[in-house]
Amino acid sequence: MLKTNFNYNDFYNLMTSILNSALSLPIMKLNETDKFINHPYSKFRKIIWPDYNLYNNKNIENLYRTDNGYLKVIKSSMKFVSIILTIPKEISDDILLLGPFLEMQPTDKFIETLMKENNLDENLHNTISTYYKSLPIVNSITVISTLNSILSSFLIGYNNYHIYHVNFDEKKLKKIDYINRDDSEFNNEYYKQYRTYLSNISNCVSIGKFHEAKEYLKLYIQLTGFFKEHSIDQIKHNLYTLNSRLESSLLKTSIPGSHVYLLYKKIEVQIKNENNLSTLEKLPYKILKKYCLLSTNYNLKSYSLTVRNAIEYINLNLNMELSLSNVSEVLDKNPSFLSNQFKKETGKTITKYIQETRIEKAINLLTTTELSIQEISETVGIHDLSWFSKLFKNIVGVSPSQYRATEFN
Repeated sequence: MLKTNFNYNDFYNLMTSILNSALSLPIMKLNETDKFINHPYSKFRKIIWPDYNLYNNKNIENLYRTDNGYLKVIKSSMKFVSIILTIPKEISDDILLLGPFLEMQPTDKFIETLMKENNLDENLHNTISTYYKSLPIVNSITVISTLNSILSSFLIGYNNYHIYHVNFDEKKLKKIDYINRDDSEFNNEYYKQYRTYLSNISNCVSIGKFHEAKEYLKLYIQLTGFFKEHSIDQIKHNLYTLNSRLESSLLKTSIPGSHVYLLYKKIEVQIKNENNLSTLEKLPYKILKKYCLLSTNYNLKSYSLTVRNAIEYINLNLNMELSLSNVSEVLDKNPSFLSNQFKKETGKTITKYIQETRIEKAINLLTTTELSIQEISETVGIHDLSWFSKLFKNIVGVSPSQYRATEFN
């Protein structure tokens, strides 16, 4: 049972938000332990150990035991860690998967040692390096401590002793000949995600949507191992590249090129003169915000103050009840006047703008989170799932579930 008036979805969203923002740790909902076996690195395992039968491992049975506690900390011989959180049955049937994550930087030496210990062919170095640099780095003790704080605050009967460690010390296989191992599927999936994140960042920046762009940038940084290199020069190179990509995004818009170029040069100088690692690590989001502000300020400049205020209020309160009536009340404007002025300047009614903006936010959540469609519907302020699905299909052309399936396949 939960200790508060929170329902399970509220609890899940809060926990996801804390772990994601504080530790950059991904969480996925599973309905059965079997799904853990094939997610999220089955393709990776198939490349490095094509003939390995996971079910022969003596520890596999430990994953199916529910009497060992709420938390199962799973350590692989490949040096990454995953955590399975079993939610009490009276609350939900969900099983949550946290990770995988690493506990140390995946340096070249780390990769070489890992490959040697597991008898892996040197031709796999690039594939393994790419995968490992996409994983978040966090200490498992920190994760467990954070989880303990959250769970003990919300779950009745939870205590720190409900933790069980499963050591997946996969037996070291004999060395397998590479023979042009087919890792194309893994690489194709990686670069598909890479292009998708960059495209979404560009689209969000071009219309000044910082919060959406920030979520995609987090995913891009995690995928590419943006800060996994200790070299200041390499990190600066990555920042220069990001600056160029964001400049390119705005040069395709109607914003005067001189404005964009001036911002680009200012950021370039800032990167060049900065040599503090902790400051450099904060720069991607500061750079992103500057480009988004330039876009927002220019795009809204043609609107009257009244319409700008209406747009900003709607964008910041998508989860709330929104209508011409309450927006007018908040802005202290006559509804008829606001309606006419908004349509005149934007070409859309306020109702249409609210609907389209909610669906844009829903698309972002569908592609960047594991939230259910019901949860996404509520997050964007639509509490009728049937109406949400109908509206989504009307605007996008497919249902939310079809859109998510298309994006991930």
